[in-house]
Amino acid sequence: MSSAARLLAPAPLLLSAAPRSLLAHDEGYYMLQARWIQLSGHWLAPLWWDQPLYDRTIGVPWLIAASQQLLGPSAWAAHLPSLLAALACLWITAQLGQQLLGPGQGWLSALLLALTPLWLNYAHQASQDMPLLALELLGLWGLLRATPGARAIWPLLAGLWLGPAFLVKGFMAALPAAALLPLLLLQRRQLLRDGRFWGGLALGWLPVVLWLALSLQTYGPAVVGGLVDKLLFLSGSDTYSAGPFYYLWNIPANAAPWSLAALAGLALGWRRWHGEQRLVLVVVPLLLLLLLSAFRTKTPYYGLQLTPFLALWAASALQRFAASGPAQPRWLAWGMTGLGGLLLTAGLTLLWPGTPLQLAVPPLLSWVLAAAALAVGLSWLLLPLQRLSGRVLAAVLLGPWLALVLLVQGGLFTDRSPLQRLALQAPAIQAALQQGPVAVIAPEPLSGDAHSQLILVALGSPQLGPRLAGLDQLRAGQWAWIQQQQLPAARPPELSTVAAGDDLAPWTLVRRNPAPAP
Repeated sequence: MSSAARLLAPAPLLLSAAPRSLLAHDEGYYMLQARWIQLSGHWLAPLWWDQPLYDRTIGVPWLIAASQQLLGPSAWAAHLPSLLAALACLWITAQLGQQLLGPGQGWLSALLLALTPLWLNYAHQASQDMPLLALELLGLWGLLRATPGARAIWPLLAGLWLGPAFLVKGFMAALPAAALLPLLLLQRRQLLRDGRFWGGLALGWLPVVLWLALSLQTYGPAVVGGLVDKLLFLSGSDTYSAGPFYYLWNIPANAAPWSLAALAGLALGWRRWHGEQRLVLVVVPLLLLLLLSAFRTKTPYYGLQLTPFLALWAASALQRFAASGPAQPRWLAWGMTGLGGLLLTAGLTLLWPGTPLQLAVPPLLSWVLAAAALAVGLSWLLLPLQRLSGRVLAAVLLGPWLALVLLVQGGLFTDRSPLQRLALQAPAIQAALQQGPVAVIAPEPLSGDAHSQLILVALGSPQLGPRLAGLDQLRAGQWAWIQQQQLPAARPPELSTVAAGDDLAPWTLVRRNPAPAP
């Protein structure tokens, strides 16, 4: 089977027939900003209703707005930039694996990346993280290929990626850039004298400079300085602080079941990898891990940047595991078989009527989870019986692949807010939303659940009106989203409401009825 055909294996993981609904933070936030870009025709500032809000850079709202401009407004169009970036990540990881680990390990690295839950989760989110990862891998690939005498495209790419990465993720792009410095300074020093590298760097930063210059000219330093204020907040706040060892457990947990294989591959490669190979496979990821751990704010999506390296490490270990034909060491093969038996038992328990495990899970989800557990369990139960290296790898990988396909097609990675999606589809809600632009009555800055639900109800409104400071600003005949506690206790006759239900709380729809004709 060709490498191209093997890379098609992740297609069912990225293409889903399940409904799509959004998380309020952060993808719903970016999708709202993209919507305002389209409605206003104003592509300069990240907006929050009609106010410029420079709390993050503009790259992802631009991508989402451009996608929806071409394909129409939909959750699918909003996710398309991340899905395309995910495909780029798989392709570049395959090229890196082929170059660094040898023939046959490129496709295996790419497939393991596609089967990493943390990576798959963010492939289906309209957020900054997958585009950033694709740009980082592009920069690493460019550095690796920019050897003396290489084609001009490689030194150009080695410098080009950093400017777009800043547009996507802001100052956090400095961390992967710093992690790549040892490779640049120790193995690619000739690039520092290469005009193509500096030309690529300048070309990548050109849109950033233009965006910042126009923003400063239009809004001034007080508004645009929000970019620096957000960085200072994240670097000093305890809100998202989780201690220096957060990623040492969070990344392995979110990369299961390949974490142990990745650690085994790193331990084996520590002695075998040398020179450039050691720089890329050991120094770069460990330095990036150190830099991420030193930054005060800790989140799972920062750890996404390390998943391609985990896939490369795991590919190295699994290749050795299967190289001799029968899976070696045998104790590990039988250990995976035991785990497969437990998963098989869990899957059967989920299917058995009346068991506590089945009663604890919603019916449709229980069927999907049961099928996923049975797929992994059966695949790993057959592992000790395999005698050919290809079949060993198939027994290890086929079950997790089928399990994740079932979970993706069941909506686990795409239908993020199903209760809110269904609540917004209620006939009474839809009838009100179709009558024209729907305003939002929010007199104060919001936080917590009210802010999250506001993002979802705003996205669920086909035509979004202005933000109002109070109920008295609502025009006759106009609908608005309002928090239930803002409604007067004694409802005046000129106000009509549509109960949105608990799943959209605290927001409900209110309308000021037109005065009756004389």
